Amino acid sequence: MIKEHESWSVIDSTKIQTYLECPRSYFYEYILGWRPEQANLHLEFGKAWHLAMEYLLLHGYSEESVADAWTLLNDHYRQYWGPEYDEGNSPKNPGNALNALLSYIREYKGEDKQQEVLYTEISGTVPISDLKRLHFRMDSIIKTNRGYISREHKTGSTLSRIWTDQWTQSIQTGAYNHVLYCLFPYEEVQGTEISGTFFQKTQTKFQRVPCRRSKEMMQDWFWTVNQVIDLIDWDTDRLLNKCSDSQEVMMAFAKNPTSCTKYFGCRYSDFCLAWPNPLRRCTEVPMGMKIEWWDPSAEESKQVFDF
Repeated sequence: MIKEHESWSVIDSTKIQTYLECPRSYFYEYILGWRPEQANLHLEFGKAWHLAMEYLLLHGYSEESVADAWTLLNDHYRQYWGPEYDEGNSPKNPGNALNALLSYIREYKGEDKQQEVLYTEISGTVPISDLKRLHFRMDSIIKTNRGYISREHKTGSTLSRIWTDQWTQSIQTGAYNHVLYCLFPYEEVQGTEISGTFFQKTQTKFQRVPCRRSKEMMQDWFWTVNQVIDLIDWDTDRLLNKCSDSQEVMMAFAKNPTSCTKYFGCRYSDFCLAWPNPLRRCTEVPMGMKIEWWDPSAEESKQVFDF
C-alpha cells in the first residue's frame, strides 16, 4: 500500500502543468517520487544558465561580470559533466555558454540599462482560494520605466511560434503575475517577461515574451488552478481509498496517451505500456530510477514572500 508523503500537499505550477499534460506521469513523478538517476542535460544546463543570469542582473552587463557569471555556470555544469562530454553535449556546454553570455549583454545592455533589480531567487506561497495556497519560485522582480516585471530565464534549442505562444496561457506565468499583483498596485504591474536563450550549433538566438494578464483573465486563471488542484485531490483520494494492487487496472491518475511522445518522449512511457496497474510494481524502484521527492518549499531562496 502506498504511504502518503508530506510533499504531496505542496502544489506549485510545475506540478499542475505535469498533471494537465498527463495525470499518470504526475503519479510516477510526484506520488511515487520516481526520477531518473542520470543527470538531465537540459535541466542542469538550465540551472547553470540561471546562476549566470542572476549574476548579470545583480552586477551589471560588463565583460568582467560575464567572466564571473560564466565561472558560476561552469562550476555547476562540471559537477555533472567533465570536458570530455562537451562535444557530445554541444551546443549546451560551457564554451558555447560563454559566447552566449557575451551575445546576451550586447543584445540587452541598452534595453536593460535603466532597470532596477529588486529581488532575485524569490519563493513563497500565495492564496488561490480561502483554503488553498500555491507555492511559487521566481527568478527576479525588476522595476523598469514601464512598471514592475518578473523576468524569467528559459533555455531552449529551437525558437519557434510554439515556444513563444506557450507562455501567454501557462499556469506558471499566471502565478508570477499573481505574485506581482500581491506586491504592487495593479496599474503599475507590467507582468511576466519570459527571456529565452536558444542554443544552436551555429548561433545563439534570444527572444523575450511579455505575459501580462488583466483582472478578468486572472479570475479565469484562479478558476483553472483551483479546478486542477481539486482533480489532483480527487485522484489522490481515489488512489488511497479505492485502488489496490489486487485490481487489474489502477483507476486513478488516468493516462493521457497524446503526451507520450511530446518533447523528448515521456520517461514513464515504458511503464505505462507494460503495467495496467502500477501499484503491483511500485514497491521496487526500477533500474535507472531513484526516489527524489519534489518539494518546492524546501528549496533555498534569497527572498521569501508568504502572502
